Amino acid sequence: MKKEAIQFSEDTPFTIQVQSINKCPIHWHEDVTEIILPIKGNIEVTANFEKIIVKEGDFWFINNQTIHSIKSPDRSIVVCLYVDLNYYEEKFPYIKYMFFRNNMYHRGTIKSESDNVDDEVKKGYKTRFRNLIMSVLMDAISKDPMSADLLKDSMYQLISSMVKEFNWLQFLKKSSEHISQLQLDRYHRIVKYIHEHYQDKITLEDIAKEEYITENYFSHFWKDLSSFSFVERLNYERVLKSEFLLLTTNMSIANIAQYCGFSHVKYYYKHFKRWYGCSPLEHRKSCLSYMEGEFDCYNLKLSEIEELIHDYMKKIVFPEYAQNGTWKTNYLFDSFVRMKHLYKFDKISPQRSPRNAVIELFSPNNFKLKDNTPYFNWQNIDILVNFSETSEFNMDIRLSCSYLEEDWYEEAVQSFVEQCIHRYRMVTVKKWNFFINYNDEESLNMANAIGDIISQNIPEANILYFFEV
Repeated sequence: MKKEAIQFSEDTPFTIQVQSINKCPIHWHEDVTEIILPIKGNIEVTANFEKIIVKEGDFWFINNQTIHSIKSPDRSIVVCLYVDLNYYEEKFPYIKYMFFRNNMYHRGTIKSESDNVDDEVKKGYKTRFRNLIMSVLMDAISKDPMSADLLKDSMYQLISSMVKEFNWLQFLKKSSEHISQLQLDRYHRIVKYIHEHYQDKITLEDIAKEEYITENYFSHFWKDLSSFSFVERLNYERVLKSEFLLLTTNMSIANIAQYCGFSHVKYYYKHFKRWYGCSPLEHRKSCLSYMEGEFDCYNLKLSEIEELIHDYMKKIVFPEYAQNGTWKTNYLFDSFVRMKHLYKFDKISPQRSPRNAVIELFSPNNFKLKDNTPYFNWQNIDILVNFSETSEFNMDIRLSCSYLEEDWYEEAVQSFVEQCIHRYRMVTVKKWNFFINYNDEESLNMANAIGDIISQNIPEANILYFFEV
């Protein structure tokens, strides 16, 4: 069991590896956050005391200095995106001490699934983040010369989303709650202090002095932000630190307990068992037994999985397209890269009015009716939604009644709205503008009915009606 060093080039603060995995050894990374995305098959990640089933179509964060291993009952193909925290520390000062997570932790449950999230806002964050990962991969595999210049921009958007939406404190809070940057910075300073002084006796008075606040204020501050008491968090960090000594040295349990700041070995046993569900010695034996087995894990080139990435896009991101095969996929990769290139150029040009990405929903390029069943060109729609979410462009949905027919338009609009909420989540859809055009009395009735469908499904939707001649 050892630290696995990740090599970053001087001007590239990330690296992408593709691994074919059956069973990987136990290891960890220093000053690195790893984002893993299974693109074929499911995997089981063991990270410290947790076992997480990461399903194809989802992703997972392996945090800085987290001891982990990965295995798969069937051989899985996994994209591993390694982030150099030293590089991003200037922009996000406490990024090394942030804990990133995209599923819910249930106390007392060691094994969980990566998609055990019910909150629609959090689901929206996850969908958007997965699309950002795919944007990075598309830039990485693209043969277009423009894509190399866009890759860093895509990565910065990814890291910014990771910090703002998947920092555990942010992800844990209810959508109606607000955590100020001042509170976040204080919390992370305290976590940093624990990391640096966990071997010592740390009291509430010590923290209060460090932060120039009273003990009473600190107690309320911590209670408002954390689901664990300060003492619980301190002992949690000590237990995690002890795992390094358990797995990399022959130190006795008593010496490890003393080294990690526990006043007595019995307290070490108590807190270790609380999190790991076993004694320190049992955990050491279990990990040593795992490492005695054979490992089957090797790297692939990005170029070798290009077809797999296209299949993943069809299956996970564009499932409706994969079922009916109405539109071509090559357009997706070409146009998305070019749109991002134009946006990059637009950012350095003199700014005029706000920019808008517009979808003419019922045009022949975006909509077809087959056997009285509506089909939408989700490859086009996904491109623009993803683009608007990662740029400063507003998202406009234009619905022209001139394209519609009485016997199917309500079903088509209802289907579109429901699928958008499912694909992008309400947190994204509620930001859109809906422009409904009509030109006579019949189309006016259609426009009103369309507006009713939208407003019934999307509270406070921004709907605008236009008369065209």
